[in-house]
Amino acid sequence: MQTLASVRNYKIVLASFLSYLPSRILVILNSLIIVPILAYFLSTNEMSVFQICIGILNFVCTCSTDWIAKSVLRFFRKYKQDNRLNEFYSNIAMIEFIAILGIFISYFIFKNIVCTKFLISNQLFFLTLVLVIPCGIRQFLYQLLRILKMPYLYAISIVAYQLALLGLFFAFSNIISKASAILVAMTFAVALIDIILLYKLNLKYKLSLKFDSKITKNVLIYAIPLIFTNICIWLILHLGKFILQFNKEFLNTAIVGTAWFFTTNALTPLFSLLLFSIFPLIIKRFEKKYKLKGFMTSALRLYIAMFLPFVCIFCFFPFDIAKLAFKQEYYYLGLLFPFCAATIFIHEFMKLMNIKYHLKNRTYVETAISLIVAGICIILNFVLIKYFSILGVGMAMITSILLLFILNSFVNFKQLNFIVPSKLFKTLVISMLISVSAFAIVFLFTFKFNNNYVILAKIVAFCILYFALILKFKKTVL
Repeated sequence: MQTLASVRNYKIVLASFLSYLPSRILVILNSLIIVPILAYFLSTNEMSVFQICIGILNFVCTCSTDWIAKSVLRFFRKYKQDNRLNEFYSNIAMIEFIAILGIFISYFIFKNIVCTKFLISNQLFFLTLVLVIPCGIRQFLYQLLRILKMPYLYAISIVAYQLALLGLFFAFSNIISKASAILVAMTFAVALIDIILLYKLNLKYKLSLKFDSKITKNVLIYAIPLIFTNICIWLILHLGKFILQFNKEFLNTAIVGTAWFFTTNALTPLFSLLLFSIFPLIIKRFEKKYKLKGFMTSALRLYIAMFLPFVCIFCFFPFDIAKLAFKQEYYYLGLLFPFCAATIFIHEFMKLMNIKYHLKNRTYVETAISLIVAGICIILNFVLIKYFSILGVGMAMITSILLLFILNSFVNFKQLNFIVPSKLFKTLVISMLISVSAFAIVFLFTFKFNNNYVILAKIVAFCILYFALILKFKKTVL
């Protein structure tokens, strides 16, 4: 029997989730088109180089800009209530400037090492670092959209970015190399979106050079541990392809990088949607001293019920998806899809579980755990890649993220903000078994006609049946 409070919590979580869902679906559909197009026009060698550049971009953003953007989300409400947003943004802007300056100093220090070891040109390395600037600004603006609850502007900006990216890529690819063309196209496309968002947001804050040590201290205490945590996550998600590139296994680098690139573009916008939409609500409730357990339990139930079947699609149809979306060289993407999908699911789940670290500015606990797992992850990648090649990358990834999840659960057990919904798991198991059984029957009658239309029909039928069963047992989902 559901209490009135639990139903109310569920409705609040669901309403916030649904407000962002249409925009995220639009983003995902565009991403599912973009990645195969890039894979089609680039050779596997060009794709391997591009994936290394994307890995470098993610690493540099992790160290220099992402944590600053997260600080905006964390402290916006506090400094707005204190009527000190001008001072807050001024200090954020100064920190951002120092971080970007550090990036280009690092370029001159590390360019020879990075370019030699991972077989990319100085030009591509420099273009990658230039791209960090508009990406950092975009992250800041996206957090404002999140705070101000403007999901549709977010969706429009993403779709506009992807369309601009494709157009600019085809334009520049006739002038420069395709790998360079993508990076230049990304830089201009992101900068264009930054300009549009700045115009639409109509920000009227007056920035100054006035330094406030207290604001900066609050930001740094909260955010610096996030840098190390995110570096550890980066190692789990990206180290494998760098090892392959270092070993000059260009085809395998392209396969591993593209598998992750495609899966994360397909699933992360969806899986991260729940936390993305409710995090401002959580902060509001936390600062008003409201209890979070019921609210977080509803969020957990919704996350598992809504997103588990998408992991199953990548587990049950990995080679079907590879065949449907990519050319023949990328067929072995199917080996990695289950590992990538499960990793994304667990990673986003942990973000929900670890919210209290962020609310209480105890991010250093999460960092300590992540550092332990990062060391194990490095060992696993070198050992498993040696014996299992690209399959070893997937094995190291899922083992590391599971270990991170287990350690966080153990340390955080007494402070978890939700009640484990045992009835929900039973419902999901029953629904999944029925869906899998139906899929098996369909497969027996269609495996001789496994064309693209049949593949799509099987995936759609699986989803319809699963969600129909969830609605049937909705009382246990709530």
